[in-house]
Amino acid sequence: MQDGAFSVKHVICSLHRPNGICSFLNLALLRNWVSMLSKKSLVVFDLDGTLFNTLGDLAVAVNYALRHFGLPEHSEEQVRSFIGNGSMKLIERSMGEAALSENIARAGVTVEQVHKVYSDFYWEHCTERTRPVPGIVEFLNRSKVRVALLTNKPLRPTEKILEHFGLRNRFEFVLCGDTAPERKPSPAGLQKIIEMAHVSREDTVMVGDDQPDILAARDAGTDCVTLLCGFGKPVNLLSLEPDNVVLSYAELCQLLRRIV
Repeated sequence: MQDGAFSVKHVICSLHRPNGICSFLNLALLRNWVSMLSKKSLVVFDLDGTLFNTLGDLAVAVNYALRHFGLPEHSEEQVRSFIGNGSMKLIERSMGEAALSENIARAGVTVEQVHKVYSDFYWEHCTERTRPVPGIVEFLNRSKVRVALLTNKPLRPTEKILEHFGLRNRFEFVLCGDTAPERKPSPAGLQKIIEMAHVSREDTVMVGDDQPDILAARDAGTDCVTLLCGFGKPVNLLSLEPDNVVLSYAELCQLLRRIV
């Protein structure tokens, strides 16, 4: 555990109750959290589930591609469970047994073929149901802290989403699944951003909602803030014993404001 961070045992319950009473497990933990964030000069965000709720557009695109090839479709919550490690993995998991080599050989439908149909459709429709998570646009517009984006999502839909919501110029650096040296959970993309920003790993904090974010930050030697309200399953996230955990986007935005 890095200096100033606190254990996952100290999960923030709810930053503010209706009566305005701070409900951190104790004020010492709050001070440690604020101390850790106050030292940061660069925040590196994940995209899906961290900055934006992209599930609606992802699910529609996945099911369009599956339907195109006569494969079973899924509910939004099922698609949610398939998210992580990039769009190729999303399609592979969505295909289920159809993605197994013996079934590909028999049916003649490959993961790459389904992914191509998915990608083309998603590019056309990736801003129709996608929405920023609560409070994040306001935080980015009001804060002067340096921010970067590291996502396993391809560059084209990433830039389209950022442009659509007027945020493209807010990020100094944007590395995607097809532009980063390696995809998360590799630390290579995060290390590249740190290098380009001319900051130290101690000056940097990663904010994400899934296992690849935690692992990339850990291997890069940076602190990480882990959201339990995004796309990652809390049971899977907590099994990695992340140091800094929040339960809501409101908590995240309020805490990030401590940086400036």
